[in-house]
Amino acid sequence: MLVPPQPSSLIFGEGTKLIVTKSVIPKKTPTPIIFLPTLEEVKQKKSGTYICLLEDFFPNVIKTYWKENKYSQPLDAQFGPITGNGSSYSQVSWLTVQEDTLSKNLTYFYQHENTGIEPKEIPIPSIWKVFKNSSSKACKKNKDWTKGLQELHFANISAFYTYTTLLVKSIIYFTIVLFFLYQKKVAGSQRLK
Repeated sequence: MLVPPQPSSLIFGEGTKLIVTKSVIPKKTPTPIIFLPTLEEVKQKKSGTYICLLEDFFPNVIKTYWKENKYSQPLDAQFGPITGNGSSYSQVSWLTVQEDTLSKNLTYFYQHENTGIEPKEIPIPSIWKVFKNSSSKACKKNKDWTKGLQELHFANISAFYTYTTLLVKSIIYFTIVLFFLYQKKVAGSQRLK
């Protein structure tokens, strides 16, 4: 069994960190999965949240950001921690925009040492364009989006039924325990008489 060596780190100053690795694990390019806002979210909150999951990359050093176009400043997005098991890492980031920005095309950028010097771009069309063309071939080209949404929906439904089942089970156990405690109390009070 090959155990990857731990990277040695040197900290030069505030905000600067050098990581030197010698690894038997090959570099892996991130696989991006994009989730678009739902119509229900837009109707209820008057905003929408775009989510990007970068998964299965190595090493764990990556730079990501969202922009309205190539030349604009990066948007104020949220970034989750980079998580992994030492040979494969993932990171999630999300961008919440107001309803008027949902009509604009956005671009997600990520830069990883296995993708070269230039950041990779993932163009994200306006959600109104996507919803309008949902029955046409435009969405059929983006099977990852629909597959990701189906997987997310299945996960949410599975979690709902699992927690509902656990809640019902807990209520039944609670009722049984109360019944036996009550019987014990009644039997104990009859012995005292």
